Amino acid sequence: MEAVDADDLAAVAEQAVRAGGEFLRDEFRNGTVDGEFGTDDVKAAADRAAEARVVSVIRESFPDHALHTEEAGRSGSGRYEWVVDPLDGTNNFAAGLPMFASAVAVVDDGEPVVSAIYEPLPESLYLARRGRGATVNGEPIRLGGGSDLPLEHGTVSFVLGLPAVRDAALRERGEEIIDALDGVCKRVLETWSPCVDWGLLATGRIEGLVSFHPDVYEQYAGSLLAAEAGVESVESERTYVAAGDQETLEALVGALPPAVRPKLE
Repeated sequence: MEAVDADDLAAVAEQAVRAGGEFLRDEFRNGTVDGEFGTDDVKAAADRAAEARVVSVIRESFPDHALHTEEAGRSGSGRYEWVVDPLDGTNNFAAGLPMFASAVAVVDDGEPVVSAIYEPLPESLYLARRGRGATVNGEPIRLGGGSDLPLEHGTVSFVLGLPAVRDAALRERGEEIIDALDGVCKRVLETWSPCVDWGLLATGRIEGLVSFHPDVYEQYAGSLLAAEAGVESVESERTYVAAGDQETLEALVGALPPAVRPKLE
């Protein structure tokens, strides 16, 4: 398969997340949620409907690209794969909490090369292209040395991936991580919408992010946004740690329980 220009991929990614996000915005404002409520997740009809809108935009421009969507799973094969989370923050959406987003990442031979995240309520559109920076609503974002707040006065987001939520031992390990982070920062934030957290981190509004067993649907999009915004990060097989500067990153990694601590270079 021939290479596709990153600008062309980004343009379609933006259209796709806007299509999903604008639908979700209207549904959210209607105030009615149709879905299945489980003990650890919500399957909302709006989630599936938003995914259909996202996929339709992608298929119109790139019918031969592979898809990996949260609701329908994988289809197709080839060099490019579109990883789609049509509604990141389903629990928030269902509960009437205004913190959710639509996200898309384009993966080229295993590496994310383009990502788009759209928060429809504040109308924040984040775009990132590997090696070419990141923007929010068209304006470049680049962290210059991280937050002005010291970590002890700052906020760190904690993300517990669904595989860990569904495993009692991993949930307990997650609680240990929260306790450890609580000892080095002012506030540990759990929004239940990782892509919202990525936007906060990329724009310097929080000091760090720790993800334990992250879900691929958000991780590809968020980690590329963070990297292109100048965020420092380190990861292991199950833990991802990011911060606005190296000093804060090292402090966060050092605070984690040794069993989940990624190795700094």
